[in-house]
Amino acid sequence: PSLEVLRTDASSAHIMAGYEAAAARGAGVIVGPMTRNGVTALAASGRVRSLTLALNAPEQLVAMPEKLYVFGLSIDAEARQVARSAYADHLRDAVVVQSVSALSKRASRAFAEEWFALGGRISDTAEFDPQTDLRRLHQKLAKSAADLVFLAADPDQARAVRPYLNNQIPVFATSQINNGRVDRVANVDLNGIRFIEMPWLAQPDNLTAMIYPRPDSLAPELQRFYALGIDACRIANEFLNRRVRVSLEGVTGTLTLKSTGYVEREGMQSVFRDGSAVAIESR
Repeated sequence: PSLEVLRTDASSAHIMAGYEAAAARGAGVIVGPMTRNGVTALAASGRVRSLTLALNAPEQLVAMPEKLYVFGLSIDAEARQVARSAYADHLRDAVVVQSVSALSKRASRAFAEEWFALGGRISDTAEFDPQTDLRRLHQKLAKSAADLVFLAADPDQARAVRPYLNNQIPVFATSQINNGRVDRVANVDLNGIRFIEMPWLAQPDNLTAMIYPRPDSLAPELQRFYALGIDACRIANEFLNRRVRVSLEGVTGTLTLKSTGYVEREGMQSVFRDGSAVAIESR
């Protein structure tokens, strides 16, 4: 199929103008927008006329209008998957340790909502920044009887705080913790942390991932967007062929289009081992 790229800035008005121009020209499928505010504006606009695959989630979970579907690399969804996985492992009492960033707080909130819904407990929550006395955190966690720590932090923040966590308690996280770089020295403190990752990064010899060329010149943090593009293209192709019951083994995870209009992405259970992210083999 032919492809046209419409460039916009990040403003909702500009995004909507680009969207409406594409729809007016008779686009079979529109892919985008990619910002949360853009998806929010589109979902609330009442002007979705073409089959559309948005590449992010709206700022609030709302019912999608007809013909609008949502797919993205949501940290919130990963945090919820972590909660379900830990609960399935018969863990019940969690400690949440988060950095002060907005993304970390979002991940922690999503984890807590899912964890409570499952029946789990959160016995303590700790927030840290570069000025935090991590020795006090260590003293508090050393006395904890929790079953797990949910750590919401980026790689640098995680490296700083990990030595101060209770090493007797398993640590879980989202892909926020992984920058995609293999480094046995820099990542030594991350070893053993379990997290959700896409097959493209955690299992590059995965049969689905091996089908596609891998642009090794791309920086590791950009590989995620490349993988998102692969799966978005596959879903868009399903839409072009009027197949809107999507169920795919994608390079970003197992993808299922739900009746709510959201594409559910089940990421791969992974762990840091020898400084790199690797898939945990299925039991």
